[in-house]
Amino acid sequence: MAARMLIDEQQLWRQFQRGDENAFRELYQAHVRHLLNYGLRLNGSLSVVEDCIQDLFAELWQYRKTLMQPASIRFYLLKGLRNRLNARYRKDIPYASGWDTDPELPFPVEPSTEQRLIELDMDNELRERVRRAMASLSPRQREILYLRYFNDLTYEQICEVTGVNYQTARSQIYQALKTLRGEMKTSWLAVISALYWQFI
Repeated sequence: MAARMLIDEQQLWRQFQRGDENAFRELYQAHVRHLLNYGLRLNGSLSVVEDCIQDLFAELWQYRKTLMQPASIRFYLLKGLRNRLNARYRKDIPYASGWDTDPELPFPVEPSTEQRLIELDMDNELRERVRRAMASLSPRQREILYLRYFNDLTYEQICEVTGVNYQTARSQIYQALKTLRGEMKTSWLAVISALYWQFI
């Protein structure tokens, strides 16, 4: 099923490159939720994130004929959005090198995620353990876990999006999962399951 979706998405990309507005719209609709979710974790301003997504898609349309066919469209869009948000941050704060080096800009655990956990009727104790465990991670660890488990990016893609090397990405995920397991005092399967519910 995933392979079929990938083929269909690759076909949509080719149609979009030929100027098919419906294919472009479908690509947008398939990815905008993930882009918004990721963007809001990097920059808490909905208007800034929406502007950057709009700019990303406007630029895609403008340069569609010269774009390469990405192996993973979601990876390509997430990386493009992250680059735009980082550039916007540097523009808004001229002497900053980017939010990657700003310790005051965490990759947050959002209240809306906690609300979703409530709606899913998870018990209060487990919800609080998940929240505490996620809060114990560094912003970079939360971001890498989000990219790996919510967006199914490979380690190589995570490295390209975040600018860390391969070993660092693997180490960050290992350390994060180990910390979560220790904080939650539960099995690896429960930790991965909790991650899924944390990021949806």
